[in-house]
Amino acid sequence: MTSLNEIERGQLCQTTIESLYKATGGLRHFPGLLKKIIREKAWECRVDRGKTIKLANLHELITAKPLAGWGDDPDKVASVIKDDPEAAEMFREEMLGTEGGDKRSDTTGNNITSDGRVTGTSRAYSISRVRRDAPQFLDAVMKKEMTPNAALVKAGIRDNRQVYIPREPEKGIAKLLDRFGEEFVREMLNKSPETLAILGASVHGEA
Repeated sequence: MTSLNEIERGQLCQTTIESLYKATGGLRHFPGLLKKIIREKAWECRVDRGKTIKLANLHELITAKPLAGWGDDPDKVASVIKDDPEAAEMFREEMLGTEGGDKRSDTTGNNITSDGRVTGTSRAYSISRVRRDAPQFLDAVMKKEMTPNAALVKAGIRDNRQVYIPREPEKGIAKLLDRFGEEFVREMLNKSPETLAILGASVHGEA
């Protein structure tokens, strides 16, 4: 339920778009203001310069020409809020289903609609995956103690393709423990003779 009247919602929308273009300091306020717009669904009915404006969704607020909307690019909004996990997730969820629906593939991580428009970020999608499939790590992700990708890797949902392993064995084990957890490392070490045999066969060109 909204806590703002139509005039206040109009002021909120105006302050938010102004913060996007302020030369000093305004940009840092944008994610918080956008979250408030989404919570209030401020686009549904607002008063701007004495005119009552009603829009169907957040996408219209961002893309419609002034005064109805901001006349801006959703991709730009997504890039500005990408480092705020809560804002990124809220933005993605609100943009789903608008202008053709979200046609993102789970395997590619792209959030592309049928008309080619990006509706969110892969980071935002990853946060949604954490919330749904690895909620035990959600608090750490929202506090920025862990990246969404690291949480999904640690939960065994996603493969990690960007792991640097130090040359020193002790440091390498510590890195693996941090990235994949004790259970994974123990299983890997238990299977090490089999792994070495496969490696040896490959080196000598055996089938």
